[in-house]
Amino acid sequence: MKERILTPEEEGLLRNVGVTVTFQPGHLIYLKGDPADRVYYILKGRVRVFENLYSGREMTLDVAGAGRMFGESAFAEHSTRPACVQAVNQVTLVSFRIMDILPYFRSSPGLALHFLQLCSATMDYLVDRMEEQCLLDRYGKVASYILNRTAPDSEDMGTRGGILPYTHEDLSVSLGLNRSTVTQVLKKFKEQGWLERGYGYLRVLDRQALEEVVERQKDGA
Repeated sequence: MKERILTPEEEGLLRNVGVTVTFQPGHLIYLKGDPADRVYYILKGRVRVFENLYSGREMTLDVAGAGRMFGESAFAEHSTRPACVQAVNQVTLVSFRIMDILPYFRSSPGLALHFLQLCSATMDYLVDRMEEQCLLDRYGKVASYILNRTAPDSEDMGTRGGILPYTHEDLSVSLGLNRSTVTQVLKKFKEQGWLERGYGYLRVLDRQALEEVVERQKDGA
């Protein structure tokens, strides 16, 4: 997925037809079962999409950053939210109603296509996450997530030069793993010379080695 699907002009259009809001870390943007009346586009920051399990634990389904859209259930009339969404860090969003953007789809086919691509990107990501959960152990899950997040060399997302601006806690929340498990995996990767760890960030030093970890597990080795 490229850094931004919507053009600067299209993002400006969303700002004009919607409402720009900022949420602080930990703020619940909506809960499962809430009416799905608005769609959200992320201008800055990250949100976590999660499900509350019967055991009382939370399962993270997705962590979306700038340039992503969420709340697509609002495209269907009288629908409700299928999951919860929470701000990971300070996040700035554009909130808009489908009826407000629909007239522009008619006059701008390119905008409509970009919205379809945003929805497709979300589906592709969730399919990848399901594959990770089924096929990979903790080492594979951490390696795959780091590779996916640092794939775009993006100044906007803070991933320029293979950097992932996440703490161990951020990775723990994103992957649904215990913090101690994430720390153990990162320590192993650092000892192998594959990662550099710093305060509040990671840097990928050997993408090929991390890719091989993932591929070996997918191949059943």
